[in-house]
Amino acid sequence: MALDYNIIGERLKKARVEKNMTQEKLAEQLDVSIAFLSRIERGSSHINLKRLSEFCTISNVSEGYILSGVSD
Repeated sequence: MALDYNIIGERLKKARVEKNMTQEKLAEQLDVSIAFLSRIERGSSHINLKRLSEFCTISNVSEGYILSGVSD
């Protein structure tokens, strides 16, 4: 069962934008580069569970929302 990282990235970006958070600010809080965060949002890089959990805490969204329906 593979995850669709394009959908995950879209949901992460949507949650970030809804919180009026820039990529720069979120990248700083997650301790990652802006370029890496951008690649995650585009689905070209994978986010690990630790970072996903941190993102969800910062953005106040559930991991279930981010991951629901994204596998084959």
